[in-house]
Amino acid sequence: MTSGGVLQKTVVACAVLSVAAVAIATAIGHFSIGLGLAVGLLLGSANGYLIQGLINRGAPFVAASLLRILFFTSIVLIAALSLREAAWPLALGIGLAQLVMVAVGVRTGLRS
Repeated sequence: MTSGGVLQKTVVACAVLSVAAVAIATAIGHFSIGLGLAVGLLLGSANGYLIQGLINRGAPFVAASLLRILFFTSIVLIAALSLREAAWPLALGIGLAQLVMVAVGVRTGLRS
C-alpha cells in the first residue's frame, strides 16, 4: 500500500467522524461545537496531502513541516479571532485528524 492509500483512508475516516460529530453535537444542542470539530477533522485530514505535495515539489522536510505548522496555526488563530470561545473545537478536530492518520498508518503497517 502506498502513502496515497493511507491518506485516502484518513480522509474517508475523518469525513465519517465529521458527520458523526455534527449529528451527535446537534442532538445534544451544541451544533457550533460539532461543526467546528467537523471542519477541523476535514482540514486536518488534508495534512498528509500537504506534506506529500510539498515533498514532491522538492521542499526540504523541515521547511515543509514548518510551512504546514504555520498554515494550521494561522487557520486556528483566524478562527479564534472571529469565533472567540467557539474556536477550540477546530483545533481539537485538527489534532484528532492527526491521530486518525496515525491509527490508519499503524493499522496498515501491521497488516502488511
